[in-house]
Amino acid sequence: MSWDLFVQDWGNARTLEEIPDDFQPQPIGNRTDVIRTILNVEPTVNFSDESWGILENDQFSIEFNMGADELLNSFAMHVRGNELAIPCIANILRELNLRATDGSTPEFFNIEEGTKQLQNWIDYRNKIMAK
Repeated sequence: MSWDLFVQDWGNARTLEEIPDDFQPQPIGNRTDVIRTILNVEPTVNFSDESWGILENDQFSIEFNMGADELLNSFAMHVRGNELAIPCIANILRELNLRATDGSTPEFFNIEEGTKQLQNWIDYRNKIMAK
């Protein structure tokens, strides 16, 4: 199980609730450029498969589901581990000048709420795994 964040162009909306039903997101860039930016922030991400990057350490892992197309409309981050992933995610999003959401709240990812959202996911995962 992973905590999943979805990255794309969200327009000027301040919350997910503000996004109009007819909103058409713009492409976020070429996959090669997005990968290059991610690697500038976190050089240990393994992008030997450009469609699926993996960052692993002793505390957390993040899988970057980039898809097969060179022109990216979005990508997903699949996060496992603890709250030490949050600053890493924030740094990547800041460098890309993009926002993400996990869909569990109407808010976009930010470092304070991200920590709470990840902890909520960890609690949920632990409850499910205990059954």
